[in-house]
Amino acid sequence: MMKIDQLSWQEFHNNSKDRVSIPNKINEFNRLIAHTKNFFVISGYGAFTPGYFIIITKDFIPSFGLVDKNQLDELNFLIRLVKELIYQELDRKSVVFEHGMCACIGGLDRAHLHVMSIPKKSSEKSISTSIENTLYNRKVGVDYIEYKNYKLQNLHDINQIYEDIISKNEKSEDFKIVGKILTIKEIQNLLTEKWPLITLDHIKKGGHYVYFKSDFELASFLTTKNFETQFGREVVFHNELILNKEFKDKVQKLQNENRNLNVWQWQHYTFEEAVIQSMKIAKKGMTNFKEKYQNSYKEFELKII
Repeated sequence: MMKIDQLSWQEFHNNSKDRVSIPNKINEFNRLIAHTKNFFVISGYGAFTPGYFIIITKDFIPSFGLVDKNQLDELNFLIRLVKELIYQELDRKSVVFEHGMCACIGGLDRAHLHVMSIPKKSSEKSISTSIENTLYNRKVGVDYIEYKNYKLQNLHDINQIYEDIISKNEKSEDFKIVGKILTIKEIQNLLTEKWPLITLDHIKKGGHYVYFKSDFELASFLTTKNFETQFGREVVFHNELILNKEFKDKVQKLQNENRNLNVWQWQHYTFEEAVIQSMKIAKKGMTNFKEKYQNSYKEFELKII
């Protein structure tokens, strides 16, 4: 049995075209906010920060690196529009990220770009620190740990052994760490300002990439390094922990109730109320911008649901 495309334009459109109000309960395909000629915007699952949106291609392509050049103005307008509505409606900044060619939802995956709100006081330091924290948590750059004649490649095993060997300064001739944890500078191997088209040669070879764009050049990156999915969400999570005590207390409460909970993973916790709230602020913000951006709304055929 073929798996349903979880980011299907047709499914989202069919479930929302006759909607008269924002739903009180969310499901797979009732989160559509707006659409243009070639893209559509939904409210994202796992909205642990207020204002979380995903821009998706109507055509079935696995990465924005494959998008038609003629559609870039339309894409960039949508990104600016969503970022501006976050700023106007929530008084927060935002970051943009994509895991290109990731098959994040299990194989039937199409290009999707995350726009997630962050605190207004976010800085180059807080975001860079959050990126470094995520690189460390995922042990990015460590290929495996060698134990006698075995290669330990599972992240759980690597984390446990790494902490014992490195953090506790314990030496053991039985274990050998192959590789090293990369820094933000070491993963910045493509120019962020040339996203997405600069990734084309890499993805033609079947490669993945991760794009993360903040307001700060040194706290942004476009990399061909192989990351696990939801890297950008984890970065936003750490940044929120650093700057938002209320959020930190909320996370602690949730984790006290479930020790295995990773709040930044959308599969672990949906944050349904925040998903619905994102839909409400987007509709309000996009409606308020109709006059300001009337030419672009007309050119790109933007329709608000």
